[in-house]
Amino acid sequence: MNSRHLMNYLCRNKFYNFAAHYFGMLALSIVILFILSFQVMPVALGIDFRQKKPFVILTGILFLTLGQVLMFLIGIWLGDRFMHLVEKIQHIVLFVGFTLIAVRFVMEAFVVRKGERTYNIEKPLLFIFSSIAQSVNTFLAGILFFFIPGTLLKDIIYLAFFSFALTFLFVFIKAEKRAFSAISLLYLAGGVFLGILSFYFLFL
Repeated sequence: MNSRHLMNYLCRNKFYNFAAHYFGMLALSIVILFILSFQVMPVALGIDFRQKKPFVILTGILFLTLGQVLMFLIGIWLGDRFMHLVEKIQHIVLFVGFTLIAVRFVMEAFVVRKGERTYNIEKPLLFIFSSIAQSVNTFLAGILFFFIPGTLLKDIIYLAFFSFALTFLFVFIKAEKRAFSAISLLYLAGGVFLGILSFYFLFL
């Protein structure tokens, strides 16, 4: 293999590695956004469609969805302001950040199982506060997304779609033990996945 062929091979190999890494990270970002949208489920159970007017139901769904998107945008904004300062240790930052989110998901799983994250929409302030509080992990992820390739608009669309879809679905599910157990299991699965992902980022 002459030098020209060798150079072409190395360029193609570098391109393939870059493309695989880039699109792999894009796929992971979509999965992360999907897991983050789990947080709307326990709160959505408090919107009982049998006893609420359509306007109240729609308002609750929009509050939960917008809460997720708003906290993500605040995280993105903060990340753009200072995360470049730790770019040299981004693998460690991603590891610590997603480990923290994973631990929070696992801890929340046991709280959700008891029904302690389901609120009555007739108490507006409590419902709004809970909508924002349930999005803390999304805020943290937004900061970390500074290091994850992608476009902000697409990330927002994915997060809004997942959050809206899950909220809409769980509005029509009765707040009972089986529902709490199912959500708790999803939280655990999400936490485990994010925990594994944090080690992937560490050795990336």
